[in-house]
Amino acid sequence: MNGDDRQRLLREVEAAGQCSHPIRLRGEAVNLATGEVEPTAFKVACKDRREAVCPACSRRYATDAWIIAATGLNGGKGVDESVAGRPKSFVTLTAPSFGATHRITSRGGCVQRRPGSARCSHGQLSWCGVIHAENDPLLGQALCADCFDFVGAVLWNAHASRLWTLTVQQARRNLASDVGVRREVLHRVVRMHYLKVAEMQRRGLVHFHALIRLDEVETGADVFDLDELAINAAWRRAVKAVAFEDAGTTFRWGTVLNVQGLGAGEQDARMVSTYLAKYVTKTSGDALELARRFDSRRDITLRVDNPHLRRMALCAWDLADDLAPLKLRGHAHTLGFAGQLLTKSRAFSTSFGALRQARIDFNASRRSGDPLEGSFHYDGRGYDDPRASELADTFSRLEAGLTAERVARDSERRLDGQKGLDHDE
Repeated sequence: MNGDDRQRLLREVEAAGQCSHPIRLRGEAVNLATGEVEPTAFKVACKDRREAVCPACSRRYATDAWIIAATGLNGGKGVDESVAGRPKSFVTLTAPSFGATHRITSRGGCVQRRPGSARCSHGQLSWCGVIHAENDPLLGQALCADCFDFVGAVLWNAHASRLWTLTVQQARRNLASDVGVRREVLHRVVRMHYLKVAEMQRRGLVHFHALIRLDEVETGADVFDLDELAINAAWRRAVKAVAFEDAGTTFRWGTVLNVQGLGAGEQDARMVSTYLAKYVTKTSGDALELARRFDSRRDITLRVDNPHLRRMALCAWDLADDLAPLKLRGHAHTLGFAGQLLTKSRAFSTSFGALRQARIDFNASRRSGDPLEGSFHYDGRGYDDPRASELADTFSRLEAGLTAERVARDSERRLDGQKGLDHDE
């Protein structure tokens, strides 16, 4: 490759924002100053949040998620800086057990052996004493696939968002009860805001990590005696109490719960924001095979190599015929989970839309020349030169660097307390 080719590749990649699979647009641009019409073709970033699909766009999405979390903790981007001193907690809600799976625990082993249960009814070992490495392909796999309740796991994923909504409502009721007032009275004085991020575990069950913050509605009003301890107590009781029944199945949270108050320091805000932001770019199983919707049942069997996640995806696909209102077939790639990976109260912090608009305004302010307006249509995906995609991925890895990975790992260890936040089997 000569120098001209290298420069051309660099310009092509930079113009598309280092996106791995940019979208090609074609149309006509009108010079608003002269009225001149010119045929135009260009590429724009795909803006896919999933790291397995596009590292560069997912990193930008994760950065925005980091800003949304950080501004909700310390202010900025239109959020009052007084939020830094308000009561805040960090909550992790887990899924219940649907069968023993290989995992990493704080005890060192995988699944403890119980007296009189060396093997299950299918003849498989019901325990595992191996200390698994982080990249062990056995992690998340069921010790016995015939014992694991795949139907129950998929249905729990499908109902997890409703369970979250009911828990938020119950936590608000608990706060009001703790100070001896009706919820309507408390709502006029204090509001509970949240930011929630979903994490898909290796075993195919979704967990929720959430930031909870209390805000005064009226400055100087009697805001009762509410602090981080009050938030923690209200959420612990809500998680244990909330359950609902649908189609003969009862849905509730798992027994593992992590609730901790947050300080007002920037270090806590940076640590928690990094911890949450890393999950918004992940797919089920953190692989490209589960990053897009499936077209058919055969598509699942051909694309998904992980046997545990493949069986969950097939289960979601098959259940669609019996549970049409849940529309599970369209969410087979997320193993039945139909919710958003990041949701928040409107007043918690800034939004993705506001951050995108700020970037658009900033880039517009840097442009020179006459204003342009045009009409464009989709003209395909990808670069003109296939080598450009590889170059974009290389730039993305170099820009991300190892420092961000170390920060994320350190944040995870400090917040979980115990490795991987030992989940229900």
